Amino acid sequence: TNEEEELRPRDTNEEGELRTRDTLFDILTQRVHDISSWTRCTVLKVWMHLVETDSIPIDRFLSVTVLAIDRLQDKTVAVRRAAMKLLTLLLENNPFGSMLEPTPYDNKIFELKEWLDVNLPEKIKEIKEAITESNQELNEFKLFTILSKEVDDESAREDGDDTINYPELKAKFVALRLASLAKAFIVEFEDATRVLEGMLFSSTTSDVTEALKFFVQARHFKLPCAITGMRKALALMWSSETKVQDEVIEAFVEVFLAEPGTSGLTLLPMNQIAHNFLVLVASASVSEEASIEEAIGRLVKEERIPPGVFLILWSIASRANGQARSAAMVLISMGASADPGIVDSASRLRLLYEAGLGDHTEENADWATCRAASSALKKVGCIQATATPGSAKAIIVDFIIERLVLIVQGDWCNDVNEECTQCWYSAAEQAVDAIFAICHEPENASAEIILAMETSTLGGRSSCNAIRLSRLFFVIGHIALKLLVYSEALSSSVQRANAAKNLSQQQKADERKKKNKNESNLEDELGVSDEAEAETELRIAEIAEKEIVGRGLLGAFGPLLVKVVSNSDGSFSSPLLQQCATLALCKFMCVSYTFCEKHLPLLFNAMAKAPTEDSTLRANTIVALGDLAFRFPNAFEPYTPRMYACLRDGSTRVRRHTLMVLTHLILNDMVKVKGQVCEIAMCLEDDESRIRDMSRLLFKELSKRSNNPIYNLLPDMISQLSKMDIAKEAFRRIMAFLLGFIEKDKQNEMLADKICHRFPTCTTISQKADLAFCLAQLKINEKCIKLLNENFKLYKDSLFSDEVTKSFLSIIQKVRKNSKAELKEVLDEFENQITTQNGVGAENEMAGTKAAKAKSRASKRAKRNALKNASNT
Repeated sequence: TNEEEELRPRDTNEEGELRTRDTLFDILTQRVHDISSWTRCTVLKVWMHLVETDSIPIDRFLSVTVLAIDRLQDKTVAVRRAAMKLLTLLLENNPFGSMLEPTPYDNKIFELKEWLDVNLPEKIKEIKEAITESNQELNEFKLFTILSKEVDDESAREDGDDTINYPELKAKFVALRLASLAKAFIVEFEDATRVLEGMLFSSTTSDVTEALKFFVQARHFKLPCAITGMRKALALMWSSETKVQDEVIEAFVEVFLAEPGTSGLTLLPMNQIAHNFLVLVASASVSEEASIEEAIGRLVKEERIPPGVFLILWSIASRANGQARSAAMVLISMGASADPGIVDSASRLRLLYEAGLGDHTEENADWATCRAASSALKKVGCIQATATPGSAKAIIVDFIIERLVLIVQGDWCNDVNEECTQCWYSAAEQAVDAIFAICHEPENASAEIILAMETSTLGGRSSCNAIRLSRLFFVIGHIALKLLVYSEALSSSVQRANAAKNLSQQQKADERKKKNKNESNLEDELGVSDEAEAETELRIAEIAEKEIVGRGLLGAFGPLLVKVVSNSDGSFSSPLLQQCATLALCKFMCVSYTFCEKHLPLLFNAMAKAPTEDSTLRANTIVALGDLAFRFPNAFEPYTPRMYACLRDGSTRVRRHTLMVLTHLILNDMVKVKGQVCEIAMCLEDDESRIRDMSRLLFKELSKRSNNPIYNLLPDMISQLSKMDIAKEAFRRIMAFLLGFIEKDKQNEMLADKICHRFPTCTTISQKADLAFCLAQLKINEKCIKLLNENFKLYKDSLFSDEVTKSFLSIIQKVRKNSKAELKEVLDEFENQITTQNGVGAENEMAGTKAAKAKSRASKRAKRNALKNASNT
């Protein structure tokens, strides 16, 4: 084998060749970090050729892998692409086999070490201990290589121990060495998972496509990072580039549906495809599930997933227990989003009822399966209205609705254990959505749910269970929103019907015009139709404003919600209850403008009074406030500063949610970009990387607008930030980033003039130094130099500071590089002015300091004399 060949004794010529080879490898390793990107790329291509020709010795394989992973972060696109190709080739041509799961290698290493501990000769053990003590940083791979050579030496000696089976011992060392290297190879890929996944979201298409190809190969070799990587890759289904979407779909097919190496042409057995889907969905997050659903939906539409796969999933959902059952139901729901026929039949609906909503769900409180089954029902539309009365389908739909009502009521929940209720929330939300999707009259089912929950929770009692009350609040809040959506959907359907009627009448009118008939009656009819449409819109608006959370059934719970959220007497201290009550109040406010305007102060007070450790309440409320700002911008506008204040919250989660909501509102022009935007600028220095990245994204998007609002905001931002308690280095990093967006010459000139006029308003020399630094970051041109000369008197008294002077001199240096001959004289004169004023200012400052000290000493002497005279008297 290659390993044994490397350990075989060499003659002098061979050793010389090996040394030459190693020297050349070392040169290639060094040149990968060359200053020239072309050299780096070419060296990586040389490594690729060596891998393809099987010319890399096994002891170099790991170092080449590390080298390729490191180059994934290169600034040059071609180098990154070559590095990813090299990684893919290293995987395809690895000397360890086609299965790179870590567990078998861990087991093998453990077994070999156990065997060696028992059978290793004493002399070799002593050598091992001596090497380990003298060099503790020596890795296992090199240790096993040394010990293997020692075994060779012992076996070659004439006085060696004949009882020892040296060939077997040697074979064990070689196997252990190979297994250890294989495990290290796997670990390198696992440690680099974050870097590899980062390539998927590169702005360069080639980075994305090469990363996808790598994860396809990684999945074929059973690397653990492959599944997580493909889950991340599926987020690219939302990419605006069709090419990227197509690449993701093809990668998805190759990884989960097709035989390895067939480019997606030969599919796996249906059982295997179903198993792969279950593994994919098993531990996916909510956002990952949405991406998986998009991919599966597209494949179902293209008929690339065999129908038999969903039959197998139905079987698993009916018979399996635990996570497999819920995962199968989730996959059925995903397929139904593209093909409702997967669920929409009497037999399938019966299966869904029994598997997802039946006795198993009730007995085991299997809310995950219940949620998935409810989600699947949403995809089939209003089946109660379309089913023939008395048919098998109509009967099973009625059973399903009854079961959904029971699930929403939450009677299966444990009233002592909060964890059960926490799992119930998502199931109840989907169940309510399903009721509004499949019911012909969902308002009746909603009323039944609310009345039943009110009776079981309150029932005329003076006290109630906090967990039950939180469930009631959750349900009434979600039903309020669904009723608003439902009423607006009815309004839209009425408008569509009127539009169709008007179109029909217009077509008939056009026909009559040809026959020169009188059209006055038709015009009257059309006018009446317009009035009817306007009346319908007003009626729907009145229902939303006054009926849903006003005079209707839900309105009766408004005062109770307000009492619980205000919690003036401290009776409602349960965090879960407070969270649900606040969220329900927000949903009520989304329905009615009057209700919203009245209770916005209460909402902000509840956030202010919330315990520091209850970040969930504040984070949820921030998201709800974003919805309120979008729906009722006029009511929300006075509270915008309080929204910005949440960017200083102690919780990273709250700050992240606040910035996310503000970014959404600002970019959609729902909130005006005012002076408070300096709070977002402070986020550029936040400890959390995601917050820093999001704030950078916001400013980049603002800079792309035609009016570039950053330019208008910068003068005030500079003044405010320089007065805030912020480190000088942080201030300068923020301003360097923001001023980089000012590219037009006219804007640079006007900004330079505005900054100069801010110098007299500064109260400290550090503020003036900050202004001078900002001037130095602008793209200064000839006109800017003239402006600085004209405004010299505004900042000359601050030039005694070496820091301020340094900034102005750096401006001169930048302009001098590309200046014309006539401008150089102006620059020399300007530089002399600055250096002269710096010397004069420094002398004046020193004289002023001495005078202040003398005055202080005189004052102290006067006080001492006064005390002495008083004591003598």
